[in-house]
Order: sequence, then structure tokens, then C-alpha cells
Amino acid sequence: MHHPRSPDRNDRKAARSLAGVSAVSLAGALVAPIAALCACTMLTAPAHAMELHTGARVGGLQMGVDPRWAFSVYGGLAWRGEHGFAFELSNVFSLSPGRTWGGYDRTGAALGYGGKNGKISLGPSISFFSMPACNFVICDRVNGIAMGGQIDGAWYFAGPLGLSAHASVEGWTGGDSRVLPKGLVMMAMAGPALRFDVSRDR
Repeated sequence: MHHPRSPDRNDRKAARSLAGVSAVSLAGALVAPIAALCACTMLTAPAHAMELHTGARVGGLQMGVDPRWAFSVYGGLAWRGEHGFAFELSNVFSLSPGRTWGGYDRTGAALGYGGKNGKISLGPSISFFSMPACNFVICDRVNGIAMGGQIDGAWYFAGPLGLSAHASVEGWTGGDSRVLPKGLVMMAMAGPALRFDVSRDR
């Protein structure tokens, strides 16, 4: 009599890989339309509407049961349209120090609103990461791809110099860790910011 074979380690790994591919495909489906809109808008926009922004932040990252400190550097490109609205593309790289380091790289597209002294933006994001994480029993390294959303705000009080804040929530599936094959990553950070107007007609 033939008995059905129970899934072995390779079967489980293949299933996680397939879930990871599905997550990436869904993330691309969410991020790509806004990213394409931003890119097309910036390519067809007048040069005086372009803006570069960059800075550094420090804050906390929650992945698994233990919170961690994290430090980030970021950069982005924005097209400022009429009535204060803007399209933005940005990248944030975060490093989490400790006995075991972690890295988290996020790319996002966003719609924003702002003026001379500040802005706020909201949009989807996709991230690649390698982070140590723990459940309630053991710890392990988690490598994977996550997708979700982010919100950014900035206040400029001395010309191009200001302060920025960032918060995000992303989820992943298909990770290669036996500790956390899926879950959420939450991040909240703040720090100094700089912006540069790349106008030709300033």
C-alpha cells in the first residue's frame, strides 16, 4: 500500500522560495505603477520643478520579538508640481548594529504634499534585508524581501537644512529562516535633512 510522502526539507524550501517569488511579484505590481508615474512625470517636467533630498536618521526597528537600534542614510528625487503636490522616488539604507549586525535596504515611490518649509509623503515600498531576529525561543538570521508602506515628513527651518521623520510597516513571506519564515518589520526614525533645488531658473 502506497503512503503519501511527507514534505521533506527540500519541499519546504521550494515552497518558501515560491512564496518569496509571489511576494516579489505582488510588491512589483504595487510599486511599479507609482514608480512609473513618477518617472514619466519627472522626465516630462520642467527642470525648475526638480528637487534632491538626503539626510541621516536614527531610531528603532522591530522584527520578531526584540526591538533594535538602527541608523539610516537616505536620498531621493522629487518633482514638485502645482498646488504643493509632489511625486517622489527614494532609497533608504539602514544598518542595525549589535553583536550581530543587520542591513535593510528600502526603495519606495510616494505622493506628497508640501511647501517652502516642509512636506509629507506616503506610498508603497519594497525592501531587501538580512537581519538577525528572534521568536520566543531561539534567534536566527532572516534574509528576504518585504513589501509594505512608508510615510515621510520633513520640516526645513534654515534654508536647505531641516529635520525629517520616517515610519514604515512591511511584511514578508518566503524568508529562509526557521525562526521567522514570515512576519512584519516596523521602523520609526528621525534625523537631520538636506534638500537641494536643481532649478535652472532659480
